[in-house]
Amino acid sequence: MALSSEHQIEILSEDGGKVFSRAEPWHKQEIVRILKEMGEVVAMTGDGVNDAPALKLTDIGIAMGITGTEVAKEASDMVLADDNFSTTVSAVAEGRSIYNNMKAFIRYMISSNVGEVISIFLTAALGIPECLIPVQLLWVNLVTDGPPATALGFNPADVDIMEKPPRKSDDALINSWVFFRYMVIVMATHLLNYHNFATGVNFHRDPFKAGNRLITFSDPCEYFTVGKVKALTLSLSVLVAIEMFNSLNTLSEDNSLIKMPPWRNPWLLVAMSVSFGLHCLILYVPFLADIFGIVPLSLNEWLLVILLSAPVIRIDEVLKFVGRRRRTKLKAA
Repeated sequence: MALSSEHQIEILSEDGGKVFSRAEPWHKQEIVRILKEMGEVVAMTGDGVNDAPALKLTDIGIAMGITGTEVAKEASDMVLADDNFSTTVSAVAEGRSIYNNMKAFIRYMISSNVGEVISIFLTAALGIPECLIPVQLLWVNLVTDGPPATALGFNPADVDIMEKPPRKSDDALINSWVFFRYMVIVMATHLLNYHNFATGVNFHRDPFKAGNRLITFSDPCEYFTVGKVKALTLSLSVLVAIEMFNSLNTLSEDNSLIKMPPWRNPWLLVAMSVSFGLHCLILYVPFLADIFGIVPLSLNEWLLVILLSAPVIRIDEVLKFVGRRRRTKLKAA
């Protein structure tokens, strides 16, 4: 304590562990205070009454549940019920997993909603008929997106979750690289979706069959209403398929699907099945199809939907690889 503040910071900044012997309660408080002023996230374990002031001052105070005093437990944020220090490691892994799952939910919802906005914005900006009507947007946003987003909250921990260095307290929830990645995915796939709608399949003024329904035109203006039903159905189906595939990308922020395969979160596979099942329900139940203004799709049309939406996985796998290489180079530097 006789050292200058600069010298104290220099000692605490050195690599390796430090041992402070014959420490009084206020010494512990000073060490915690200096570390926090240096921008560190400070955790401390303790069991005695003299540890309580420093435990209260830390970011994460950890008390012993068996041998610890009541004062130490009250001053702490966490109590080890088994007095085993290795339990703290398990708690950190669980905390990181919960935080990652929260980020996965946010990434998925942001990318899904941005995709829907872009779908509407492009058609409005280019002056073509809307590719989705309001009831379809509500269906996608409230029903189709819901189950996968919820299932992402049950993601298991990444295989390398404890190998990564602790994040800084001021780290952004969504950093610039991750945001760029998802904007690339959204733009690339939804431009394909726009191309699908703009060119259309059977999108012409001559009568054509959509499912079991014959589309005819008594008025040329109907070309822009009932005439676009097949292209509109394809556009909606591609959007739903993109968001299902994108939920697989969100399983891990950095790891490939090879390292973090989809079956590690069976709830996500169930959720995707539910969402696709609900989409098929409105496609193939006649009165629901009429409500949503869509028509059934043939097998070839489903293949077209998969062909246009599946690249979302390949694009993100490439971007994840680039991100991993970038981090490796930064560590080496």
